[in-house]
Amino acid sequence: MERLEAAGVDPITPAHATVLAHLDPETSLSVAELARRAGVTRQTMHRAVTQLLGEGLLTRSPGPGFPRSTLIGLTDAGCQRRDVALGILRDLEQVLGSRLGPAALTELRSSLTQAWPQ
Repeated sequence: MERLEAAGVDPITPAHATVLAHLDPETSLSVAELARRAGVTRQTMHRAVTQLLGEGLLTRSPGPGFPRSTLIGLTDAGCQRRDVALGILRDLEQVLGSRLGPAALTELRSSLTQAWPQ
């Protein structure tokens, strides 16, 4: 959180991170698909998406198929916040790797991936 503040970026809640982690500038997804990828309910994902739409970080556009189908994408501001947060996470991972060593970091990543697969 301190690094986000130092970068001039508003904090990212865990719910917001769940949304932003599954989008990139070239990809728009439905709320249902975002929820499936994140392993949360559609209601939980809808709540986070609604907050991020309100902050101007996401776009909503008509989707194919059903009339009420919508696709969620990133705005330029959403891309910026996501990119800054990902850069901070990479830096923190390097710090963690330097403290634990490469083998322990690899083992930790493997354990976390097993606990929370994508």
